[in-house]
Amino acid sequence: FYIFRAVDEDRKIEYKAAVKIQSWFRGCRVRAYLRHLNKMAIFIQKWWRGYRSRRYFSKMVETAYFIMKMNFYNEMAVRIQKRWQGYYVRKYIHNYYALKKYLEAISVNNEIVRSELQDYTEMKENEERRKDLEKKEKEKKYQARKMHYLLSTEQIAGIYNSPFRKSPDPMELLLRKSKPLSHRQQQMKSPFDSELYDWPTCKRPPSLTFSAAQPLPPIGRQKPQ
Repeated sequence: FYIFRAVDEDRKIEYKAAVKIQSWFRGCRVRAYLRHLNKMAIFIQKWWRGYRSRRYFSKMVETAYFIMKMNFYNEMAVRIQKRWQGYYVRKYIHNYYALKKYLEAISVNNEIVRSELQDYTEMKENEERRKDLEKKEKEKKYQARKMHYLLSTEQIAGIYNSPFRKSPDPMELLLRKSKPLSHRQQQMKSPFDSELYDWPTCKRPPSLTFSAAQPLPPIGRQKPQ
């Protein structure tokens, strides 16, 4: 009995030892397999990430190369367009020689217009001076006819023919050439009164209503001997 009991106890101890050895062996094998799987997963991920990075980098290089080519193409296109537009504008729009001829023609035309305006201005000034002279001459003649009584006679010298002068006054000569106004002509309004009152600083005289009187007969004076 004791022998079987000892054998049974040894069998249990050996069984537990075998189970423990098997568990440790299986654990080592599983852990080794897991380490192998982990290593292989890391290896696969490394190669996959490298492949993706190289592919992404190649795409970046292609994009950068395409952008560089497009920038170069755009720059060359801008240069060509600039040269062509400059040529087209200089030849057909802003032609230097045509503009120069146009400006020369304008300068010649301006000179012609300026000379014509100068001639017209001189003509108008001469006409104004002529009108002023005619007006003054008419006024002088009218005043001479109006003041014909101041003419010198053979006996009495007039105020315009002073004996202290070497020659008579021009008004004296004008009085000699003029004819005296009649009484009816003296009562008529002078043609220069309206022009004098038309100035902006003057006022037109009020209309005075007087009874029209008959002109007096001339005084019969005898001519002094």
